[in-house]
Amino acid sequence: MLPRLPRLAFAVVGLGLVACTAAPAADEADGAAAQSRSSAKLCAAVRGNGESILTHFASLARIVEHYGVVTGIAGGSSGSITAFTYDSILVNPAVSSCDRARCSADAKAARVALALKSLQGYADVVAGSPEASAVKGLADVAQRIKAGYEQEAIDALGPEQTTEAAARLQAVLDIPELREIVNPEVFAMLQDQEHLAFNVAELKTSISQLGAFAVDDNRLFFRAGVLHWPALAKLFGRVGDFYAGYGPSDAEGMSAWLDACAEGTRGKPWAEAAEVQTPSGGTCGESFAKLLTDYRAKVRAGSTHASRIDEKIGGGSASLQKIVTTAVLEGAAVPAYEAALASYRSGAHQAGQIPFSPSFDDVKFGYWGSGADLAKLEANGERFQDLKTKKATSLGDVPWREILAASPAEPGLSRFVKLADGRWSAGGWSDLAPTLALKNLGCDHTVYVTREGDESKFAVAIAKHAGMSEREWSELYDLSNASSSYARSVAGADAVWCTRWNEFDLGTMNEAVLDAYGAPLEARASFARVSPLRPYAGVTSRVNRVGCTAGLAGEASYPR
Repeated sequence: MLPRLPRLAFAVVGLGLVACTAAPAADEADGAAAQSRSSAKLCAAVRGNGESILTHFASLARIVEHYGVVTGIAGGSSGSITAFTYDSILVNPAVSSCDRARCSADAKAARVALALKSLQGYADVVAGSPEASAVKGLADVAQRIKAGYEQEAIDALGPEQTTEAAARLQAVLDIPELREIVNPEVFAMLQDQEHLAFNVAELKTSISQLGAFAVDDNRLFFRAGVLHWPALAKLFGRVGDFYAGYGPSDAEGMSAWLDACAEGTRGKPWAEAAEVQTPSGGTCGESFAKLLTDYRAKVRAGSTHASRIDEKIGGGSASLQKIVTTAVLEGAAVPAYEAALASYRSGAHQAGQIPFSPSFDDVKFGYWGSGADLAKLEANGERFQDLKTKKATSLGDVPWREILAASPAEPGLSRFVKLADGRWSAGGWSDLAPTLALKNLGCDHTVYVTREGDESKFAVAIAKHAGMSEREWSELYDLSNASSSYARSVAGADAVWCTRWNEFDLGTMNEAVLDAYGAPLEARASFARVSPLRPYAGVTSRVNRVGCTAGLAGEASYPR
């Protein structure tokens, strides 16, 4: 088992993402402005958001454009993918070198921001491929699987037509563009004649709820997910390799693209940035698409290279702190879950709840990171005493491959995932507002990137099925309780980037990205000490939105 730090005392909550930033020493030569910025660490805490992951990149891009390059990141679920991708961008020497000379802090910020925005362009170039899942939060894949599922009208087939239903499910999931990321266990289940009726019924439910983040009962803790997370982690790695400049990358081409486009695309979302003309002809979007298309062709032709997902989280960019989180089962919850999983697989429970009642004391909030960062979290220099802090535990410094196959694998997308140390990952739903953790990492100022609204109903329902009591819900997630972890986290931010991403769906993703890029920034009094690279027009002293403004509470209650 990996060594664990006892009671990592800090507050960080799951589907989310955190970033700490301080101007690097090399940038101090840029003058008094850079020197002022280097005196305090500016951090960004980003709430995870499932299928709307592109909004992460848009929000971070705007923050970087105005306040500088963030140099620390942490998160869970989709936030873990964002953290990995951001780390990969900073690994690439091209973001720090301007026309073959060291970039100023301002110029580097423009280059990093453009790379972040271009994730939307990446999604456009690879649209329709399994790789699109890496930058679209799996929404694209879920849509295609469901389209095939509905087209085949599998739901219309009853128990007496189990064999036909199994054959049709096999046909839907076996198409070339999907098979790479379909869980091999699914195909084995469709060949298991003894349990075929049970397996088909469970797979129907798994597909129908794919990406819906619905919690009707605790069966989603045990049900096989349609997606194969180790394969998806490999796809996430392809994205990271491209942005890091690994493998058959065109280093000169990437540098030339950033030289030509970074300055001219400041303050522009990707849709506008892509249309900016380059000095050599064509547009910034066209130049990026060629870089990516050429790279992917070389990779598919058989290029072999070390992948970023095989590097430990504590590696990567030397200037970047990284923390990734997931909920974990420990202690007595481990054998209890394994016994319940064996009972479920036997088909003994055809419907409803699976007998599994863990103590919530054995459900922890785990964190991966470098030894140094985990030690800071364990030290709890700010002496936080909230319940999230008390439930924290170390997952050690492990390769991204293990992290990206576990943290994004939320219940409903996957059953719990066994970790190398014997514990079970329950997905990154546990920590959604990690501002307190940033204080323990040494951040002087935090920007909380979130959406308005109460705590995620999905996360709360998962926690309840994992044993959370009403009292523990109030201590963790109740905004009307000023002492709860969530309320303390919102109040602990120096500024809040308040989006409305929950109001958008897949059909309006471009609008969601625009909202995230231009969201209002509620700046508290302490944020006045932060010296921006340039003013942001969306700054306000109070947005008056639940989940963004300290002291405001919605109508959330403990689920019954």
